[in-house]
Amino acid sequence: MRLSADRLTAARMLMRVEEGAFSSRLLSGGGVPAVRIRVLEVLRSMRVLDAVLQPQCRRKLRTLDPEVRTAMRIGLAETVCLDFPPELATDGAVRLVRRLGRSSASSMVNAVLRKATADWREVLRRFPVDVRLSHPEWLCRRWAESFGNEATEIAMASAQEPAVTWAWFFDGEGPQALARKGVELVPHPWCPGAWSAPEDVKNLIEMVKGGVAYAQDPSSQLVAHIASSPAFAEKNYLDLCAAPGGKAALMLHLGFWERAAAADLRLNRARLIRQAVARAGDCAIVAADSTSPPFVSGEWDLVLLDAPCAGTGTFRRHPELKWRLAPESIVQMAKKQRKLLAAGLELVAPGGALLYTTCSVEPEENEGVVADLPDGFEVESLDAHVPAGVPWIPTSAGGLRILPNPDGDGFTMHAVRRTA
Repeated sequence: MRLSADRLTAARMLMRVEEGAFSSRLLSGGGVPAVRIRVLEVLRSMRVLDAVLQPQCRRKLRTLDPEVRTAMRIGLAETVCLDFPPELATDGAVRLVRRLGRSSASSMVNAVLRKATADWREVLRRFPVDVRLSHPEWLCRRWAESFGNEATEIAMASAQEPAVTWAWFFDGEGPQALARKGVELVPHPWCPGAWSAPEDVKNLIEMVKGGVAYAQDPSSQLVAHIASSPAFAEKNYLDLCAAPGGKAALMLHLGFWERAAAADLRLNRARLIRQAVARAGDCAIVAADSTSPPFVSGEWDLVLLDAPCAGTGTFRRHPELKWRLAPESIVQMAKKQRKLLAAGLELVAPGGALLYTTCSVEPEENEGVVADLPDGFEVESLDAHVPAGVPWIPTSAGGLRILPNPDGDGFTMHAVRRTA
């Protein structure tokens, strides 16, 4: 009964995502692991699932009722991604489509999945890499042109894997409490202070829920570490577009600042920042539009601008973005990012710096945005500030880019200095 209920909940969530909802919001708070894994596996692998299913269907998948299409995707994902026995996955999909009110399609679902699950390995071998690794063809092509075929395959394969929970602790009590429970913490290979618990992630998540630790991708944590390095840490900093507040909290926790402020557009997002920084230190929090921020110009030693972006470095966490993204949307994002950068630069004190970051790996949203700076500003190389072991590649503007990899999301970062 539990398995049937999990499938039903996952199917309803997937249909809501198809209508425009975001999986991260539907799954916020963790939820039932069996539901979560089905939702994310179907979204990550949707292209390859459909490519295996379509030859067995008489109609185009997109013309089927959403309930039928979703039930078949879940059934195939259970076999291909979750190693369920094909008979069990097929039977589960048939029961699911009936519970979704489409009993008339149960025989079709049964026939399609029996064929699809029988020879999916052989079918898979015939697909090009962008289909096998379930990424849009246009995105695979542009990554290969920018980063090379090998790096592109590693990035796409990494984005297909579930995200590992990495967290940093507000003090030494958390690790000691976990040690007393027999939980072994594993340090991140290149991000200082990041820990995972691969054999007992449940206890680590409980620490996060209890406010003892903060879960944050290592690439995102790295931004806070670089921002708090001697090259940038002076008296005060301002974090624009700061929600949910992880970078602001970690920068406060690292403790090199006399004054801090953070802003985000909406009140509910500003509240997320307040929750994140509550244990880390004092931080003024404002709900404000960062294209016209309500702060005194030329006052801030460091401005951190983590700009809204296409999110191409975060597909393992937000897989539906792959299917909603188009080349023209990247261009539109870059226009908004230039406005945010221009507003942020006005706030930087003489001699201070702005760190411009995105969780996108697209050049248009990164080096393309910082390429045309106003007088009195110049890009500063980040080469000397990257910790050892980080799998980064330099951008054409002296920034650093991390492609999606087994140890973290994709991220890009540039530093802009205001000349004294």
